[in-house]
Amino acid sequence: MTTTLQKVYLRPGFLLKRCHQVTAAIFLEHCREFGVTASQYGALRALEAHPGVDQLAVGRLIGLDRSTSGLVIKLLAERGLIERVVNDQDNRRMSLRLSPSGRQLLAEMEPAAKRAHEAALSVLPKEKRAPFLALLEEFLRGHDAVIDPEDVMAGKPFGSRFDALIGERPGSAGTPKRRPRKRG
Repeated sequence: MTTTLQKVYLRPGFLLKRCHQVTAAIFLEHCREFGVTASQYGALRALEAHPGVDQLAVGRLIGLDRSTSGLVIKLLAERGLIERVVNDQDNRRMSLRLSPSGRQLLAEMEPAAKRAHEAALSVLPKEKRAPFLALLEEFLRGHDAVIDPEDVMAGKPFGSRFDALIGERPGSAGTPKRRPRKRG
């Protein structure tokens, strides 16, 4: 007999969230000495690939909501790993670039980040690792949720209906509110 809690454990969202928690912990375990989270590492890699983008584009490139992206960028800037420059076209926006320290950190971190990637997949037989990643990508593709850097760089609107909902909480804008129960 499957209990209600066991049904929760078998939900795709629960399993994927738990996988994310495990891989984030593995990343921290392997990269702790650098003092960078997986999200911060992703932001640094996004800026390496797309120098001069703004904070919103960095968030979209690595799947972060606005507030998380803002915090990640703030922390990286405070450490001197990125540089903020006023955008030529819009002085309210900042263009972001890796600083020399940020480039150096990425180079130093690369072996540890690679070990974290390998450790995350090490629990699977070697012949199942590539198909596992392909299946995850297929899941995202099926929900039109694969991040396309070209679309992000072209300023196209969110690619999937899910991207626009990232960071929303029940009861916030865009989410139907539950009606209060009538008492009596």
